Amino acid sequence: MSRQTNVEKERWEPPPARSQPQMAEVFGFQVPTDTYYLHRGHTWAVVESDDRVRVGLDDFSQKVLGPADKFTFPEVGKISRQDHVCMALVRQKRIAAFLAPVDGIIEAINPKVRRQLNLVHDDPYGEGWLFLVKPINLQRNLDNLAFGEGNVEWIDLEAHRLLNLMGSTCTLPDGGSIIDDVFGHYPQLGWQALEREFFLPLTTKGWKRKL
Repeated sequence: MSRQTNVEKERWEPPPARSQPQMAEVFGFQVPTDTYYLHRGHTWAVVESDDRVRVGLDDFSQKVLGPADKFTFPEVGKISRQDHVCMALVRQKRIAAFLAPVDGIIEAINPKVRRQLNLVHDDPYGEGWLFLVKPINLQRNLDNLAFGEGNVEWIDLEAHRLLNLMGSTCTLPDGGSIIDDVFGHYPQLGWQALEREFFLPLTTKGWKRKL
């Protein structure tokens, strides 16, 4: 695949954000129940066409880690692999890595997010999407992801794990909704502990953390 020139990258216009999916709410986390596939590392994938998949971070990741100061994106033209690190969120010099939901060639980064980082936190399933991928093993990859009501069941389990981690030292406000920016309010939970527990759940001897 030929690489885009700098001029081409500047001229490239992203496809419009998808209309907001049907949502369920689980302890204050917004969870899509149609079209969005969720990865156990809290990235998501939406199939745009046979040769395009849109990728982003879910609402759980944004409410747990809070707004980013920076993102480290994959390089356009490079291949990402499902369950391997593809990008990172940086906040106050702390880094949280995220695993790719599908195999594929990185085709484009969302330029709106480059200009407005807060879109990822404020609109993770809409304007805050991150990059486009040309998939390689799509059906096999999708079989490994949660979908539909499975998304709700899985986020419910994740929310309960988070509540157990928070314990009695962290008060749950607003009638059961977990507060936005968990780390910002409860830094004693530990950034690395949160990253290992929720965003790098598949780390084995063969994992790769190349950014």
